[in-house]
Amino acid sequence: MRIKKLLCSALIALSATVALLPSLGNKAADVPVEEPYTVEAEERGLFTKLELSIEGGGGYVRAKVRNVFTLFPSTIVVHLELYCSDTYTEDYTEMNMKSAAFTPDLDQGNSIDVSARTYGKAQYWQARMYYKFDDNDWAYEVTPTFYADGDGNFAES
Repeated sequence: MRIKKLLCSALIALSATVALLPSLGNKAADVPVEEPYTVEAEERGLFTKLELSIEGGGGYVRAKVRNVFTLFPSTIVVHLELYCSDTYTEDYTEMNMKSAAFTPDLDQGNSIDVSARTYGKAQYWQARMYYKFDDNDWAYEVTPTFYADGDGNFAES
């Protein structure tokens, strides 16, 4: 009987949490220049919300992964990579990696970030995260490709 009450309580808490959170998924590719582009990821079963964002300015392009919410304790391994190219491509494997970061456990509310200087050169940029929740399979998210001027400012889509 006690296990049944515990499971019922956990199910009610999970249902309430899911109902209160905004829907997840990729956002539209048309992004205002002032706002960073964000990709969200949700793992099956264990409820965790990660945000991958990319932005630029001041001679730099930056990418960040933030653990917005984790329902139950878990280990979230995250790799973050920032790529650029002189020519347009949507495939990060055809770009040059400029910066990378890793964390063995990205706790709720924490983030990791990377940045790269533009050195005054206009280029195309893309950010990629690959991550793993506990013993689940590896997954990844990639931002769209953005064109940044020599100062790192993204051009209008």
